[in-house]
Amino acid sequence: MNVTRRDFLRLAGAFTASAFIVSPAVGGEAVRIPVLLYNDISDSFKDSHTVSPSFFAAQMEWLYNNGFRVIPLREISNPPADDRVVVITFDYGYASFMDYAFPLLREYGFCATINVVGELVGKFIREGKDSRPLLSWDEYRFLLDSRLADIGCQTNALHVSANKGVLDVSEDALRRDLRMFNETLWNETSTKTDILAWPHGFYDARRIKVAKQEGFNYIQTTRNAVFDKPGNLTEIPRKNISNQHNLVVFRAEVAS
Repeated sequence: MNVTRRDFLRLAGAFTASAFIVSPAVGGEAVRIPVLLYNDISDSFKDSHTVSPSFFAAQMEWLYNNGFRVIPLREISNPPADDRVVVITFDYGYASFMDYAFPLLREYGFCATINVVGELVGKFIREGKDSRPLLSWDEYRFLLDSRLADIGCQTNALHVSANKGVLDVSEDALRRDLRMFNETLWNETSTKTDILAWPHGFYDARRIKVAKQEGFNYIQTTRNAVFDKPGNLTEIPRKNISNQHNLVVFRAEVAS
């Protein structure tokens, strides 16, 4: 009998599911929703912000086999009654999303939010001698049309290699940057967004206030925790997923 790679992953996921059963929530308890944070999907990089294509596929298969429903970030405050709910997010908008993430999202009926750095769309992020390509506006238009991806903002031009992210600029500069992002997004896609992710995870109460004034209702952090509904939509924690996880650790991150 010939076994395809997807058949193998399904069997592996079924085995994992039999070994690690996700317990249903007890009525009346707060709903715990893991928001997964991915960056790049690649075999070329081994850092803490990258996951291999095969491991990413195995994770999506595990979610599917365990009956998880992947919901858009905007539904996090009002999830379906199904207690197995998860949110998938990507930062930066690496081009690898189209190669590895989108086909699986389409196959399983999952969705994701991509937090975009406005000035880097269609360009590269350079790391020493290496460079990582980023998605183009044409690709974002395609993804929006597919309804399998939402676009979030990771600022327009403030995602620099600074130590404190948006804390290195004034509140007025942040306000102008967020407006520029949505103006550019509107010009390119005829949509705007109310989703924001802080560059490098740095923020404070005053920056949250500016973001809310500019219409951003769903603000993601890099705090390593799950979102407990009802929770604070302006400080949504996320679980960073990388090659440092195996399926056992991944299961623990999702089911904790």
